[in-house]
Amino acid sequence: MTRQLTGDEAAALAEAAVPGSVAKTTGTACYLKAEHLVATLEALKTSPEADLVHLTNTCGVDFWDHLEVVYHIQSFVKNHIALFKVEVWDREKPEVPSVVPVFHGAWMQESETYDLFGIKFAGHPNLTRILLWEGYPGWPLRKDFLSMPGGLQPGLGEFAGMARRQEPPVRVLE
Repeated sequence: MTRQLTGDEAAALAEAAVPGSVAKTTGTACYLKAEHLVATLEALKTSPEADLVHLTNTCGVDFWDHLEVVYHIQSFVKNHIALFKVEVWDREKPEVPSVVPVFHGAWMQESETYDLFGIKFAGHPNLTRILLWEGYPGWPLRKDFLSMPGGLQPGLGEFAGMARRQEPPVRVLE
């Protein structure tokens, strides 16, 4: 069974590879500084201690006040997997460096994350929408995607036996 590295274990590997690259850790994840992302993942890929050679998954997450890009990177030889994340605090123009130069398989995963969350990947060879058409209005997996003018929210305002939902903590489009 593949062993999940803890956030501290992943951070130790990252710091050994590129000192100053870690922003913070949690029990399961290591948060990298965006400016060190590509160098750190390249070093972890070539490091015999880490041997993190396979990008299993890249995706985005919306937390209302910020976005995150999540990377699951695996070693087949060492039979472990690590979870790295990068926080993106600019919701208007979210951007992180592309890891396509390190993991060619990130090409489609970054395109999908861009298409659904609007996160741009600087240095991506051809960042375009792959599920929706160019000019599609908005980013469907963002929590504020369904905000409507006048503060309205689409769908049911309440379900039987449940109170009305709270207004989202975002700017309403007028």
